Amino acid sequence: MNGWYDGFGFYHGPDDPRLLVPKRIPVMGWTINVAHPRAPIVGLVLGGSIVAAILAKAFA
Repeated sequence: MNGWYDGFGFYHGPDDPRLLVPKRIPVMGWTINVAHPRAPIVGLVLGGSIVAAILAKAFA
């Protein structure tokens, strides 16, 4: 893993074929390679899941 982190902490490695990469400190988990072609889909699914959970709790 090379220094492909931007100023906001996102991993942007266009030459890295992995979608999920370990964070800078590996024990902290994983992050998404925002340069991967499937990253927008993962972001939309994750964001939609969060919105759906909030709306489900609000109208329950």
